Amino acid sequence: MAETPKKSQVREWTKSILLALGVAMIVRVGIAQAYVIDGPSMEPTLLQNERVVVTRFDFGLALPFVHDAVLTWALPNVGDVVIIESPRDGEDLVKRVVGLPGDVVEIQDGVVLRNGHALADGHVGTCAAGRFREPEPSCETREERAGAHRWQTSDSPAESPGWMSPVRVPAEHVFILGDHRDRSNDSRYFGPVDRRLLRGRARFLD
Repeated sequence: MAETPKKSQVREWTKSILLALGVAMIVRVGIAQAYVIDGPSMEPTLLQNERVVVTRFDFGLALPFVHDAVLTWALPNVGDVVIIESPRDGEDLVKRVVGLPGDVVEIQDGVVLRNGHALADGHVGTCAAGRFREPEPSCETREERAGAHRWQTSDSPAESPGWMSPVRVPAEHVFILGDHRDRSNDSRYFGPVDRRLLRGRARFLD
């Protein structure tokens, strides 16, 4: 029996919808995804409501609604800004990688040390207006660097003790910090993070 024009049209619509959903899933899972910054933890690098485009294939294959990445094939570099799934509540977090497997990370008087070497270059400045949602009067900035990466961090000595005992990063884990050190929920509180929770690298900052 020949197919009616109406049935043929419905079938074409169905194919088009399924194709669009498939393309959207591929983009979300394997290519890129846009994120909107919520909170002050990455100030002054990223501000509330700014957007980042995250490439999701850099470190492995993570599927929606699946806790761990299905496959992993690379680690980030120290200094990379990444999206990572919180090991506490499953929320996506944007943080900076400061330690890789085998590294020893500690904080002394607000300065992050990796394997005994300070990430900060020694310059301390004031927190610029417009780069902080709720700046504290004692807010200070530091320049940090690792390899080709250079970035600015901030903290308020009056609000944060600025000390952390040495932590050795286990195999298959990374150590992450927010750039606004006294406004960030990160590896200081929940420890190094399994690489399978990495969701991508921030490539474009808006």
